[in-house]
Amino acid sequence: MTTEASELHRIIAASVRDMLDAYRIQASAGPVTDKALEEIIFRGTQGVLGSLRPFSRKQRIALLPSVVRMLLATFLEEVAGADGEPRAR
Repeated sequence: MTTEASELHRIIAASVRDMLDAYRIQASAGPVTDKALEEIIFRGTQGVLGSLRPFSRKQRIALLPSVVRMLLATFLEEVAGADGEPRAR
């Protein structure tokens, strides 16, 4: 993995973890409203979008499938362990 790819993966993973942490904190106080969920997602996407700014539009479009895969993989890793069982929090 190149240095750029490693950095992108690190930023995406950190953004997903931050979004999940923010959601869990909000949910611990009660139901999370649609507005609160939108704000959590908006804040979480800023790091990902910022990490793609150095790339040209054409490169960002080409990277999009990989970024989505990294987002989903990190989400699953955080929500469930490697064995598929929910992680204890």
